[in-house]
Amino acid sequence: MLKLIALFRWSKALVLIGAALGAMRLLRPGAAQQLGQWAMQLPFAAQHRFVSEAIAKLTHLDTSRMEWIAAGLFAYAALFLVEGTGLWLGKRWGEWLTIVATTSFIPFEVYELWRRATIFRGAFLAANVAIVIYLIWRIRRNE
Repeated sequence: MLKLIALFRWSKALVLIGAALGAMRLLRPGAAQQLGQWAMQLPFAAQHRFVSEAIAKLTHLDTSRMEWIAAGLFAYAALFLVEGTGLWLGKRWGEWLTIVATTSFIPFEVYELWRRATIFRGAFLAANVAIVIYLIWRIRRNE
């Protein structure tokens, strides 16, 4: 089970690294505007308000803010990589790190789910709560 959780953590890290690399690409002059023009040509973009709002926000971010976003995404990915490695190796510190880190983000996940409920958000919240419960049970059982 630890290896499965480790794979889950590593997959989340890969997604965050991809997002960070994408954010860094937007730092190039004109890249955000080009992305905005391309996205608005998609058939569904004009029909959905949230798509056009997201594109507008993305194209008007200043470089320092985009740099902070990329740095935050890389840092979060690093946390997931360390958690996954500790779990994969069966280390107790990996279990504790995962419990502390995951539990600390659960209130934010609950808030986001309350603000706008989606199946995706609900599934991630349920998975994270299940992971914390399982790891606590595992640590208590092995003491």
